[in-house]
Amino acid sequence: MNIYLLDTNIISEPTKPSPSESVLNSIAENFDHSCICSVIWAEILTGIKCLADRKRKDALLNYYLNTIQKAYEILPFDSFAASIYSDLVEQLKNKGNPLPKLDLMIAATAISNNLILVTRNTADFEPIKEVSNLMTENWFEQ
Repeated sequence: MNIYLLDTNIISEPTKPSPSESVLNSIAENFDHSCICSVIWAEILTGIKCLADRKRKDALLNYYLNTIQKAYEILPFDSFAASIYSDLVEQLKNKGNPLPKLDLMIAATAISNNLILVTRNTADFEPIKEVSNLMTENWFEQ
């Protein structure tokens, strides 16, 4: 049973030149209770494929395809998440606070699966928390 949905900035931390020890420890401690989603997976792959440095691009693609994809469940953006997404878009639009579509899709996936979204960018998700039951954590602040 998953508890955490790891955002792109969390799942990519181990590939950084000087990764956060607290994030690495939290990833290791919560590995069995964590997943990613198809929207995050798309963000990761798109970012890698847009890299100009072929050597780094190949190394990252190899790491994500052969390590991350095999290690983590990748949740789909399904019809239930789509319904929640449309509700969030409507509520935020009515409040005059539209947000990036990918963030809304990630939040909707977390909500639809009753997961805690782990992200460095908790402030980006505050408007969503105001209109939903989205739960967030920032492992960079532990």
